[in-house]
Amino acid sequence: MPTALSYLVGQPLAWVPTATFKDRYDLIGPGNAPVATLDMSNWSSKANAQVPEGTLFLHKEGWTGLKVAVYSVEGGPLIANYQRKWTGTSGQLSLADGRQFKWGKANFWGTQKAWTDPTGKTAYVQLSTSSAGGFSRKSSVVVFPPAAEVPELSLLLVLGLYNIIVDRRNAAAAASRR
Repeated sequence: MPTALSYLVGQPLAWVPTATFKDRYDLIGPGNAPVATLDMSNWSSKANAQVPEGTLFLHKEGWTGLKVAVYSVEGGPLIANYQRKWTGTSGQLSLADGRQFKWGKANFWGTQKAWTDPTGKTAYVQLSTSSAGGFSRKSSVVVFPPAAEVPELSLLLVLGLYNIIVDRRNAAAAASRR
């Protein structure tokens, strides 16, 4: 069964910042139309996303900050859990029905990250960031054909950008402590 965003397979997409000093982004699709939004402008680990299926609320849980819970709305039912590895560069998304997706580097430098099946063989979504010192906040997105059958495609797109933003914030915090 095709998903709400299955028409994005093979289309040029990009997460584009919509505010200069805040983490607000639109996923720009065909015809330069926004397809989804992510707002993490509160400078915490909480985020709200608008996707075709409705609203998603994401935030870190636990004292380590390695677990991200995804709800349909703030205070709503839990949709999924994302468990980051201690290195923060990869992790595992677990859905309520037991299905899992793996997040990790798709190239040596880590400028490309992807959602794959747990074995890493089937790619669903890839996000690419600038390798020019991380100056650009824009991320290009590729949706691969197998993603058309993933009902949680919107979640993969939003959580991928969320992970990139968290990684950038963690890197900035680490650099400021030197």
